[in-house]
Amino acid sequence: MGSSRNVAELQPAISAEIAGTSRFLSLASEWRQLVERCAEPNVFMEPALAGAMDGATETDLHILLAWAHHEGAKAQLIGVWLLVIARPSSRLPIRVLEAPCNSLTFLGSPVLDRDHTVAAVTAMLDIITRSPALPTLICANHIDRDGAGYSALVEAARQQTFRLTRIEHRQRARLDAVGSGTVSSSSIASPKRRAEFRRLRKRLAERGDLREVSYRKPEEVGAAFQEFLDLEAAGWKGRKSRRGQAIRHKPPLRAFAERMIVGLAQDGCAGIEALRLDGRTFAMNIWLRSGRTAFGWKMAYDEDYAKWSPGSLLMNATTDTIFSDGTIDSFDSCNRDTSSALAKIWPERREIADLLIDVSPGGSWRGRLVALAETLFRRGRSFARRTYKTYVKPAYLRLVVRRKP
Repeated sequence: MGSSRNVAELQPAISAEIAGTSRFLSLASEWRQLVERCAEPNVFMEPALAGAMDGATETDLHILLAWAHHEGAKAQLIGVWLLVIARPSSRLPIRVLEAPCNSLTFLGSPVLDRDHTVAAVTAMLDIITRSPALPTLICANHIDRDGAGYSALVEAARQQTFRLTRIEHRQRARLDAVGSGTVSSSSIASPKRRAEFRRLRKRLAERGDLREVSYRKPEEVGAAFQEFLDLEAAGWKGRKSRRGQAIRHKPPLRAFAERMIVGLAQDGCAGIEALRLDGRTFAMNIWLRSGRTAFGWKMAYDEDYAKWSPGSLLMNATTDTIFSDGTIDSFDSCNRDTSSALAKIWPERREIADLLIDVSPGGSWRGRLVALAETLFRRGRSFARRTYKTYVKPAYLRLVVRRKP
């Protein structure tokens, strides 16, 4: 009995707060320490992203911060979760809290101290229930089912009798370092694919001076990002038939993306890789990092070079670059699912789930309605995406290749 009491007395008190962006940005040192201790890094919870949301959008961020209070010591940051108020993807006229914050962010899990995962999430959910201005429904999207964030959300909801519904489940490609902590493109591609890459590079090199270029300094990244926007807008995403899906055609998202990428580069958390032929950029890949995890963000290429598979060639080169110094353990593709070309090369998979958490004890009719609508909407959308990627896009790309000399 005495031993149990002593252990309990040693446990820190846990609290949470709902902070604004300026408060979060003032905790740069505490954040970096948390990233070093965290169970699961998430670049889409970085302060640079919060700064971009605040400076380039009219969307208010609600930043949940969890703290551990050790007796006689400074409070320790043990959890961060960036949320926005939105409508569910089914567009029901019901307000929900949502993570990640917009369509350019691809992982919604909170960043949690590995020693306090459930306690941190419990405190976060509790403060939501005590905040009348916040919705009681949370759409937690793009959550790694094998990650600490998922386990903590499920357990915290169970302990507090909150209703948690798994709305959608899918996979996306990832690549893990092995052994020495490094990975080379030759170690993951089949002999046949490696031979094909060599053939494509040789054919390109015959047409001019082929170079791989890396951008790391903030000013370099900023300039290269503008070049990326032009390249993306000139491709299929810029077509009128795609309703202006290119970032350049969406001013609010463009402003956010520019601030986010440069801000992350200033923190050493973003880089851009490019392929150039005689000085002309024909493929670009933007990658992000937090802690020892890298995240693939966006890629674009010149369709004039489609028959040389520029995206695959560049991703091959990017893989070598990312893992070259042994500071990265895993590379998350951030693809929607496994229909991407990258999934054919990278062997590992990241199990992804979208969750709906109703923090009304026992659940509410609103929560049940949103869960049903979201499930039906997601199934219909997934069917439409599979149809497009299986039949429409391949036919379009074949047509593009045939038209090129």
